[in-house]
Amino acid sequence: MTSTDIKSTQRPEYSKAQTKLIQATLDSLMLEGVDGCSVRKICDTASMAVGLINYHFGTLNDLLAAAYLDLAFSLMDEAILKSQNTALPRQRLSIFIKETFSDSVMQRKILRAWVVFWGMIDRAPQIKDAHDASNQAFRVFLEQSFSELDKAHTVKPTPRLAAIGLTAIIDGLWLEWCLSSETFSADEAVLLCEHWVDAACEKVLSDAVAQT
Repeated sequence: MTSTDIKSTQRPEYSKAQTKLIQATLDSLMLEGVDGCSVRKICDTASMAVGLINYHFGTLNDLLAAAYLDLAFSLMDEAILKSQNTALPRQRLSIFIKETFSDSVMQRKILRAWVVFWGMIDRAPQIKDAHDASNQAFRVFLEQSFSELDKAHTVKPTPRLAAIGLTAIIDGLWLEWCLSSETFSADEAVLLCEHWVDAACEKVLSDAVAQT
């Protein structure tokens, strides 16, 4: 296992019935936002009996937490997997950044689901735990990449803080694009992140980046 092939980025395993309910939850939230966050609407979407949410997950909040993790990992795992195609940490970061602004991620409907999840963090500890776990997996991958890069180019202020900073920039750009996609393109978002990484590494766009 490579240093960036971390177990924390793997999705939890679910039964077929649980997976069906998780997907129905995401479909319902992406379609209707908070209006889709009800046991009946989720079960109607899944074509399953209402009582099966309690049977398979215990509570609606537990199902929402599972859906949170599934969405977070689905957006993150592919980017991490594709970045493993190179052993060069700077190039790995470039691939990861590009994938986080791909067409599959840049979708406004995803924001509808996130708004529901974010609105419940303060009152649903399961969702808070899902948020913390997925964000940690995201930062761990970036920190490991920055730590490897730090061996050749000093990363400022530190690899950990660089990971936190890049996470914030990616999240902020994605959110702003969802709210106002006319402001900038996905390619411009990638360019902003690339320049930020180079600034953190005290160097201009690297040859590795240019080759991607």
